[in-house]
Amino acid sequence: MYRQIIIPENTQLLLQIPEEFVGKQVEVIAFTIKDAESLKKEGDPYSLEKALEFFKAHPISLKNYKFNRERANER
Repeated sequence: MYRQIIIPENTQLLLQIPEEFVGKQVEVIAFTIKDAESLKKEGDPYSLEKALEFFKAHPISLKNYKFNRERANER
């Protein structure tokens, strides 16, 4: 993973990536840090923190669970 925080001076941006990324599929995402921080403050319903809160409040015991491959593959 490669991460760089910048402050653009105009609408064009030249992106330099590490040598090991050359020839590989790379995803580029741009968002303002303020937007990302506001999601955390306002409570993003899909955040990891929200998921952990839910599972802590609703514990599930898998102590006696046994996976049944045949039942899982039934159609």
